[in-house]
Amino acid sequence: MEQYNRRGVIGSVIFHVLILLLLIFFGLTSLPQEEEGVLVNLGNVQTGLGEIEPPKATAEPTPTEPKVTPPPPAVKSEPAPKAVETVKTQDFDEAPEIKSAQQKIKEKEDKLKKQREDEARQNKLAEERKIKEENDRIAKAEAEVKRQAELERQQKIEAERKKREEQQRISDEARNKVGSAFGKSNSNSSSEGDAGGSGNQGYVTGDPNSKNRTGSGLGKSGSGFSLTGRSLNGSLPQPSYSIQEEGIIVVRVTVDKYGKVVAAEYELKGSTSQNSTLIKAAIDAAEKARFNSDPNASAFQKGTITYHFELN
Repeated sequence: MEQYNRRGVIGSVIFHVLILLLLIFFGLTSLPQEEEGVLVNLGNVQTGLGEIEPPKATAEPTPTEPKVTPPPPAVKSEPAPKAVETVKTQDFDEAPEIKSAQQKIKEKEDKLKKQREDEARQNKLAEERKIKEENDRIAKAEAEVKRQAELERQQKIEAERKKREEQQRISDEARNKVGSAFGKSNSNSSSEGDAGGSGNQGYVTGDPNSKNRTGSGLGKSGSGFSLTGRSLNGSLPQPSYSIQEEGIIVVRVTVDKYGKVVAAEYELKGSTSQNSTLIKAAIDAAEKARFNSDPNASAFQKGTITYHFELN
């Protein structure tokens, strides 16, 4: 519609300009003016009488000098109005419609801008929520790691305590065996040895009848057991191994009332090696051990057999 209005304005301006040019060149020229005055009777003298005009004399009158009529003043034509001014007037008439369209465009742009700002704000909130959740997860994981570390530390302390208690119990049993072997179970002596200190010199896995104060107390590929109220039938079977490794392997055994080992498994507590070959050799040997039969004993009794492996 705006294009048609513009074409109409241009056509109207051209038409009026053509009309104005035609008027300037053809319609505004001045017409020659005739001499004005009162007509008089034709004659040759200033006196005469009668009503009838006499015939014209053959002699021609003296010609009079014609009066020269001055040219009319030139009409000053005004310049035609410029088409640009007319177009400006037309633009002024259409200004309200243009302003309305621009207003609609601006409102649409403002609406889109607001939507983008809302989306950006929502995305920012979602990102902050994700970051917070991730920080919480990391904090929980770190707290769990610390809790596990503290739990392991407590378990280690408890294992050390139980180990000391077990060593003390074995030491007390060994001391009681020493007292029984020499008929001094009621003796008040709490020290035995030649090192000049206090306490029962030796090893908890040693033999109370031995006077050897050095070594491991277990022999060359030494062994020892702990099974309350039970004794070995013969000697402990020796493990068979062919590797150059050393260490202590503790095997937890389950013995029935007839003295047979019905189960044997590796015991980490007290062991100083985790070599699979030594562990297998120790378990195979422990399964062959036989203890005394005791009908009054419980159906199954648990104890340990300790093997000390040395380099050949």
